[in-house]
Amino acid sequence: MKLLWIMSPATGIYKSALAPFKRGLQQIYMSVDMIVDGSSYRLVGIYPMSVLLRMETNFGQFAIVDQEGRLVSDYDLTRRCLRMYQLIVTLDNNLAFLQKNLAGDPQAFAPMIRCVEELGKRLCAHLGQQEREAAQVHLDGYQEYLQTAMELGNQMNALGREIMQRLEPIRAGQPLKETEIGVLDGRMLAFMEESRKRVLVLLESHTARTESRRLLKEAMDKEWFSSGEEKLARNVVGLLDDSFRVERISIHERGTQTREQAIWTIVNEERDFIGKHTDELLKKKWLLGAEGASILA
Repeated sequence: MKLLWIMSPATGIYKSALAPFKRGLQQIYMSVDMIVDGSSYRLVGIYPMSVLLRMETNFGQFAIVDQEGRLVSDYDLTRRCLRMYQLIVTLDNNLAFLQKNLAGDPQAFAPMIRCVEELGKRLCAHLGQQEREAAQVHLDGYQEYLQTAMELGNQMNALGREIMQRLEPIRAGQPLKETEIGVLDGRMLAFMEESRKRVLVLLESHTARTESRRLLKEAMDKEWFSSGEEKLARNVVGLLDDSFRVERISIHERGTQTREQAIWTIVNEERDFIGKHTDELLKKKWLLGAEGASILA
């Protein structure tokens, strides 16, 4: 079982606050302190047990409890605390992606852009005017994709480094201070927005990448390149092949069957997905929500 790292077995007043609502083998866990407007609260969750008698990793119900052990009935305050929790969930779910992104070097695209430009000049010299003009459109489109992907990658790296730096003291057990968490929230949304844009430009460059690969392969087959140029062309074709693999993964990850469907999904995605998931949890699992509003009556 992998429980979110800001949660631990509830004790004292926090355990007592939700004990009346616990059933059977359910377990009660509490978050670290959450500081909102100078006051301290904790999110306390009731976790169900699976058929294998293992505790589930997500709470079935939750409430916000103040320092006096009282259940918080205020909707806005509950949502603010829950959003901090949901941000940590989002960061935890995307930690490997953040680390992988930081391990890459977007600037690696820079020499490839120059290679495509030089190889394009060489192969276009062997084409008629009409073919040359069509080929140049696709090669320019591929270079534009590489340039945009490099710029987005640089922005993601900068945001990723800041996110990891801000996350470090939280992982060490520091309370979740809304003023600081709000900044981290914004950085994470910005990081995921740049990631969304990067996938979108990849999918939208499909034709340019397909035709650029065809042109390079044709030039190699017809021996239009020198031995040194052919080596560079093979490297570019390898990069293109990798891009098609990433494209297939991106389409699959969005639960779509075609590139067009994936593009539509990306364009229409909810930008504030942290807020969306927060509202879904609030509606379905808040102990004092619509279905449990009578608890404090």
